[in-house]
Formats: sequence, C-alpha cells, structure tokens
Amino acid sequence: LADTKTATHLCSFSSVSAAKSTTGEMQSFKEAFSRHLRHPSTGPVGWLAKKFLQRNWDHLEKEAARLLGIQPHDRVLEVGFGPGLGLQYALGHISVDGPGKVYGLDMSQHMVDYATRRLYPHIATGKLHLTLGNVLDLPYADGYMDRIFHVNCYYFWDDLEQGCRELYRVLSPGGLMISTMNGKMVKLGIDKDFNQYAYNFDPDGYMKTLELTGFTGVRMEHLKDGE
Repeated sequence: LADTKTATHLCSFSSVSAAKSTTGEMQSFKEAFSRHLRHPSTGPVGWLAKKFLQRNWDHLEKEAARLLGIQPHDRVLEVGFGPGLGLQYALGHISVDGPGKVYGLDMSQHMVDYATRRLYPHIATGKLHLTLGNVLDLPYADGYMDRIFHVNCYYFWDDLEQGCRELYRVLSPGGLMISTMNGKMVKLGIDKDFNQYAYNFDPDGYMKTLELTGFTGVRMEHLKDGE
C-alpha cells in the first residue's frame, strides 16, 4: 500500500511535460520498430525486430515453401527473405545434385549479410544466391523462376502494381507464386502503430492487382484463424 501511494504521489507530482516526453519516447520506439520491420538494420531496435520476425514468421515461411510444391529441379525465388528462414525451408526441397537453385532478394543489406553468414554452406555449393535489390526492379530474366514466394511483405512495396508486374515477368509460364501472412497480427500492428509503413495492407486490393498484372487463379485460403 505504501509503494502504491508513493507511485501515485509521484504520478500526481509529474509535470505535463514529463508525461508528453514518455508518450513521445513510445511513439519514437513505435516508428523505429515499424521502420525496422520494413527495412531491418543494426542497433537494439533492429535486433528486436529481427527476433520478432524469427519468432512469428517461421511457420509462415515453412507453409509457403510447402505450398509451392517445389520440385528438385526448380528455380525458386523469395522476395524479402529477412533472416533467411524461408530460404532454408526452400533449400530442403531442392535436390543437392540436381539443377534446382534458390534465389533470395532483399532490400536490407543487414538481412543480406545476416542470411549470408547463416546459410553460407549453401551459397558455397552454388545452390543459394542472395541479392540486394528491390522487387520493383528484379535483376532476373523474363520467365526465369519456376516458383516465387514472399511472406508478410507486399504491403511494404512503394508501388504495388509495379512489384506485381515484375514478379509476373520473372515467373515462368505455368509457374506458381505463394504469399503467406498473418493478417490478424499485421492488422493489430497497424492499429497499434507498430507497423506504420504497411501502406498497402488491403489483401483484396493485392489480389486484384495480381489479376490486373496477369496472374490467373488468384485465391485466398485461410490456413488458420487470422492467417
């Protein structure tokens, strides 16, 4: 009871400017966390964002690789690979001795460096190729990829239509693209200002854009509640 009274007294004694400072610090943290979700980098907040991605995106990465139905000879691309969890799952479907390869593209140099260290044995054998780049200008030839996937990613793109056009361009005829996300978690992050750069979250708008840019058979499946 004494501690409660002391705390209450201190709160009553605190000036308005102190209360604003606390709010400002929280808003600054939310903005920084949001920025690192979109473009992970170094520093304490970047480390926290990376751990968040590793803990909460793992099952989505695994499901995306499974749903792709990857064959040992396929060329597979992940856009926005982050810590490299999905790349590792995709590599598990590629034959060691066959022609299949996995490609990863991310606009964060920090994530490229991190995934390179984490998955270097696969890079050394030539089965994995990582590139620093942007989905709006993919560095691959037309129809080069047999399978493409991305996880909790599309809503960060500066130009949704251009990103979809580029994915369509590099996907081979008859190829497949899978996108997975935890819609409930993304929406909660947006509502609480922890995901301030998710400009294009609208899933229906994303699907319409895919159709507009040439994709066929576009559909949404709910694997679990909120995904």
